[in-house]
Amino acid sequence: MATCALTNPCSIGQVSLETVRRLLAPHPAPCLSLYLPTHRRVPDNTVDVPAFRHLVAALEMALLATQPPATIAQLLHPFDALHNSREFWQHTRDGLAVLAAGGTAQVFLLQRPVKPLALVTSRFHTMPLLRIATSIDRFNVLTLTSHAAHMYEGVATEDGVEQLDPVPLHDLITGGVSGAEGRGIDVSRGEAVDEETFQPHRVQRGMGPSGLGPGSIVHGGAGSKQDDIDADTEIFMRYVDEVVHERVTKHSGLPLVLVALPRLGAIFRSLSRNRLLLAEGIDKDVHLLPEQDLAGLVAPLFAAARARRIAGDVDTFEQARPHDLGSGDLSDIARAAVAGRVATLLIEKDRFEIGSLDPASGAIACDGELPADLSRSGDQPAMCTTDLFGSVAETVLLHGGAVVTLERNTMPTESGVAAIYRY
Repeated sequence: MATCALTNPCSIGQVSLETVRRLLAPHPAPCLSLYLPTHRRVPDNTVDVPAFRHLVAALEMALLATQPPATIAQLLHPFDALHNSREFWQHTRDGLAVLAAGGTAQVFLLQRPVKPLALVTSRFHTMPLLRIATSIDRFNVLTLTSHAAHMYEGVATEDGVEQLDPVPLHDLITGGVSGAEGRGIDVSRGEAVDEETFQPHRVQRGMGPSGLGPGSIVHGGAGSKQDDIDADTEIFMRYVDEVVHERVTKHSGLPLVLVALPRLGAIFRSLSRNRLLLAEGIDKDVHLLPEQDLAGLVAPLFAAARARRIAGDVDTFEQARPHDLGSGDLSDIARAAVAGRVATLLIEKDRFEIGSLDPASGAIACDGELPADLSRSGDQPAMCTTDLFGSVAETVLLHGGAVVTLERNTMPTESGVAAIYRY
């Protein structure tokens, strides 16, 4: 186990709109936000720790201007704990986010690179996480047999699936900073399963040489009775559906692709209450499907769903704009966001605009040129500024609106924002 655990100043978080909303709640200032591209494998990941340390030094320089040494030591304690955790750095992904205040931090392992950034502000800089949480490039995959279920999260591009990582079915909201991908469901705890399901031939945790392990649910075993198989399968699938819904898709908000034989898929769909389950699935026997082939099979299916979503949102915007129910002007959108009028905000991926938003009137102010040293490549303190696009998107989110992040070439405006109004 790594040195940074739940009882210590760091906890692992899953990127979701729910997570972003929690981070937008008031936290004791100053709030420290650090983003860093990382690497999965050696030798590429040997640069990650020095780059992390450099960003932390930028945070420290910014804090020296306003904080006493004892306070700075407390604020940077979570970063020191991460820096000293060898196991943590051996199991990073493509990006890292650390948001800390008051001596504790939320840590996020990201499936995509982020631009290096160190910020000291009165509130967390959540826009990179918000962009990920609202990206339509992410999805979940559920592989299902009559005996086992596995979950994955994927990131897709126009050229295919970029990453497909296992999703733990335990500790999805927080967990210790550790190299483990997560644990499978331990049904002996009685979580979401009735007593009947605990019979030895029914449900147990996946183990053994078949490849089943952490992140899986397993059904069946020695002692099964032929006349119980159908009933047991339905019990098992209801359990899988509940776990997947409650612990994954309800929090992630991601579309779910099902991979299963046609008969099993039909049974699962007939009882599933997961509204994010896509109508299209992969009708394959998971036993005969190597995991490395899964991404290639899922990619075209998800790409089609993604294209439909983009076309639908853009078409809705184009129809709304002539009737004053849509706008691509940032000033108008900011005022509408504060008034709670924005139903859907389309926002350009990775666009950073320095400025401020008046939370009462919705007036915006641009605060000058974007500093060239966003990556803190020089010996300068962390930035002390706010992201105007981020402020508008966060305001929409807090008023119950939807935020959708799109690539620049799919945005319907040049301004980088497009809003569909409620009224």
